[in-house]
Amino acid sequence: MILNKTYWSSMFTCTARLMKENKKLLSEIDSKFGDGDHGVTIAKIADIFEVAVEEWKSNEWTLHDFFATIGDRVINVSGGSAGPLYGTFLAGLGECLSDETEADAPLLKRILHSGLVELQFLTNAKVGDKTMMDTLIPAINAATQGPDDVVEMLKLAKDAALAGAKASEGFVSKFGRAKSYKEATIGTPDAGALSCTYIFLGFYEAVIS
Repeated sequence: MILNKTYWSSMFTCTARLMKENKKLLSEIDSKFGDGDHGVTIAKIADIFEVAVEEWKSNEWTLHDFFATIGDRVINVSGGSAGPLYGTFLAGLGECLSDETEADAPLLKRILHSGLVELQFLTNAKVGDKTMMDTLIPAINAATQGPDDVVEMLKLAKDAALAGAKASEGFVSKFGRAKSYKEATIGTPDAGALSCTYIFLGFYEAVIS
């Protein structure tokens, strides 16, 4: 499978839909130990995805252009650290690219790895710290270590993302406002870890539909 403009558009559209559908859930989780606005922020990010996909229809963007456009806009979304974190990751997806307009499995591995590397320049959070990295790191590791098959890669990433979000329930928060609650955060999934699953769920849904 080759991920062309049509596939990438569908991948981000599916992700945006899942983000919006779970807006209330994300804010409810975030309200327990945070500001309670994570769902609102994620819905703003979803809006950016949808607008960029529409703009892409009338623009000859490369994949680098598309990721850079989305990332730059998401970085400036108000609402805590989610904007800068997601924006850095999304813009980072294109840092390994030049003028490519589609991606095969080996290139997809490079794209995902590039996004993670760029984000790790911004945060030193790791698996177990109860952040979006509980989802992102396992998902990307699963994809990049998997076979050179787009569908199988994204299935592995999706499964690892869901497992990571579930595992975050057992961790103590070490970042943001939630860290002040210490062991009280055990038993609740991290809102960022959960919202991050929608990227991989959306990507997988798009390639199998």
